[in-house]
Amino acid sequence: MSEYNLPENVGAVILAGGSSSRLGQPKQLIKYRNKPLLQNIIDHIQVLSFTSKVLILGAHAEEIKKKINTGEFKVFINEEWEEGIASSIRKGVRYSLKITPDLEHILFLLSDQPFVTSELIQKLLDTHKKQGKTITGCRYDNTVGVPVIFNKNMFQELCHLKGDRGAKVLIKKYPDKVAAVSFDLGSVDIDEPEDYSKLLKLNN
Repeated sequence: MSEYNLPENVGAVILAGGSSSRLGQPKQLIKYRNKPLLQNIIDHIQVLSFTSKVLILGAHAEEIKKKINTGEFKVFINEEWEEGIASSIRKGVRYSLKITPDLEHILFLLSDQPFVTSELIQKLLDTHKKQGKTITGCRYDNTVGVPVIFNKNMFQELCHLKGDRGAKVLIKKYPDKVAAVSFDLGSVDIDEPEDYSKLLKLNN
């Protein structure tokens, strides 16, 4: 059991289906603080008692599965990963609802935000519960983005996203329905080798 207090019926979905083409190697597996980035996210979410825990893989899925301890997460393969992140979001919603048909909220996370912690996610969940907004995300770089929670009113629209357009499309579409918590280091993600070099320097 978790020591944390979550709203009821919240599912967690980690989106890790991309090919990391600009990085030249699977970003899910690059090491930070002696563990792969994806393992870091899984470990922080693992301590929270979500109703469902879903991990969406795509490119490099077999290699990733061999090197990651997925714990309580149910792994699903997105065969349409080449379309872009929207395909993984759609799969995440559908598989989460397959596991828990009465799911009320879904938290989406990426595998390449190294500074996400269980404490941040708890703050996000607390804000979502307290403010009662449809969407609760993280504020950084003058925008609101992932990690982000959507309530069930958004599930249908999430399932209609296309291409390489993620959750920000809906965040921008419904600004009056959005709450946010501050996460300055949310802007640190890993897309190119230079990003990884900067990350390693931040840890020194």
